[in-house]
This record gives sequence, structure tokens and C-alpha cells, in this order.
Amino acid sequence: MILGIMMAPSIESLTGTGLPSSGTGGSSTTLSMPTGAVDIVAQAQISACEADFSSVETAIVTYYSDNGKPPGAGTTWATSNPNGAPIMQSWPSGAPYFTLVWSGTVLTVTPRCGPASTDSIGTKTPRTSCYAA
Repeated sequence: MILGIMMAPSIESLTGTGLPSSGTGGSSTTLSMPTGAVDIVAQAQISACEADFSSVETAIVTYYSDNGKPPGAGTTWATSNPNGAPIMQSWPSGAPYFTLVWSGTVLTVTPRCGPASTDSIGTKTPRTSCYAA
């Protein structure tokens, strides 16, 4: 999954870039990903979004369990702790494919394209949140 996340921007950047061919004459060849590769990249983005959402949910539950109340808005509650180790090493970033935002009461997933969802990873039909990443 991590390799898929790391490769997604690289593979996506190759789509239709019009890289010059190695031949002479100044012609160019346009690279395009096979349909299967596009599906793999999309699935990697969805999987990364689902995993990140789950990680943040777990952090929220952990914070609530430790403190008896939900964490405040933002990310610092998860990534810093003056009394010991933070709950998370860093806040997950799915940019540019999706973002996760904790408002203090609601966890929102906003995809690059398509509608956001609150307190869920979204829906497959219609494609919302993680499935629209």
C-alpha cells in the first residue's frame, strides 16, 4: 500500500506528458497509462484514504479514552504531547488526492474531486470522499 501511495504521483505525472521520442525528426510520443494501471493508481489512492481515516479515528478514540473528552479541533492534539509520546507521529496527508480535517466533533474527508463526507470514508455509488479521491 505504501509503495502504491508513493508511486501514484509518479505514474499520474506520466499520463499524457508528451515526452519526446528517442528518434530524430522532432516528433514526440505521448505516453498513456493502460486502463489497468489507472485502476491500480485509483485503488491505491482509495486504500491510502481508508487507512488514513482509520488511523485518525483510532487516534480520536485513544485521545478520548486517555482524557475523558474528545480532542479539540486541528491536529496538534494528535501530533504533540508534553507529557510523553504523541498519539500519531504526523497527521496523514493524502494531498493532492484527499484531506482529512478534524473539527473537534466531526472528521471530514474531502476528495480532490467529488463530494466530501463526514464521519465516514464515503460511498462507492455515488462516489464520495475516499472513493472520489
